[in-house]
Amino acid sequence: MELIYELRGHMEKLHQEIFEIRRSMKSCMNMQMKLQRSIKQDVAAAISQLGQKSRRNSDNKGSNRGNCCLCCEEPIDSLLYRCGHMCTCFKCAHDLLRGTGKCPICRDPIMDVVRAYAHS
Repeated sequence: MELIYELRGHMEKLHQEIFEIRRSMKSCMNMQMKLQRSIKQDVAAAISQLGQKSRRNSDNKGSNRGNCCLCCEEPIDSLLYRCGHMCTCFKCAHDLLRGTGKCPICRDPIMDVVRAYAHS
């Protein structure tokens, strides 16, 4: 008989622990939902800012047409080998080759830089 009372006490303790675990889980899920909402809002705000910045940059691009996409100062005079993009000046192209080694347009690896001369 004593064993039965002991088992009931143990079961009651287990039920209480299960109740506490469920309550903690519910609290964690609520915090996770709040965090996800917050992250979604932050991402939406960042995307909106990026869109506004992109629109401003595209408005200003007309004045930089024909200039290096990196320094925006020097004329484009280099071809990036293998992808073939012409978007940088010779100095910036070599800086890219020594640095990231990737084309700023397509992110393909740059194997070499070829100087290009425009026909006047």
